Amino acid sequence: MVGGLTGLEREKSHQFAGFRTHILVSVGSCITALTSLALFHDYSAYANIDPGRLTAQVLSGIGFLGAGAILKTSNGIRGLTTAAGIWATACIGITVGYGYYVLSISAWLFVMITLYILKNIDKVLFRKKQTIFSVTVNNINMISILYGKFEKSQIDVKNIDIENDGDNCWKLSFFIVYDRRIIMEELVKELNMSKNIISVDYLH
Repeated sequence: MVGGLTGLEREKSHQFAGFRTHILVSVGSCITALTSLALFHDYSAYANIDPGRLTAQVLSGIGFLGAGAILKTSNGIRGLTTAAGIWATACIGITVGYGYYVLSISAWLFVMITLYILKNIDKVLFRKKQTIFSVTVNNINMISILYGKFEKSQIDVKNIDIENDGDNCWKLSFFIVYDRRIIMEELVKELNMSKNIISVDYLH
C-alpha cells in the first residue's frame, strides 16, 4: 500500500516509474528485509550472518532502476524526483520488513508531504516566466517543427507572429511561457544547429 500510494503521485505526473513500479520496489525490499531477519534467526547459531547485508544490496541495486527514470532533455534533466522516490520507497519497504512500523509510516508521510504539498510550494517558488522567442527561418514549414520542440521542452506557446523578411525568409516571434529552471541557452544552441533556421534569439 505504501509503495502504491507513493507511485500514484508519480503516475499522475506522467512519469514512467509509477504505480506498479513503486509497489514492486516496496514489496521486493520488504521481502528482502524479512528474509534477512529469518536467516539471522535460523542460522546465526551456526554461522556469522549479518542481517543487513541483503538489504544493503537492495539499496545498491535500486540505483540502476533510479538511473533508468532519469531523462536528459535539451534544456535540463527530468526524473530526479522519481529516482529519489524509488530509493525512498525501497528504504521504507526495508524498514517495514524489519518491523519498525512507526518509523516507516512517519517516513512515508514525509515522502507524501514532499510529493504533494511541497510540489505546490515549488510551483510558487519557481513561477513561470514569459518571453518573446524569435526564430528566423528560410522554410515556413519549420513552424510545426518548432512547436514540437517547444512541446517536448514543456514550453507553452501562447501566441505567434509571422513576418516575411523577403528572399524566402520569415521571422517567427513566439510568445512563450516556461519554467524558470529551463535552460533556454541549451534550446537556443540546439535550434541554431538545425537546418532551415537562420538565427535564434529571445528576450532575457
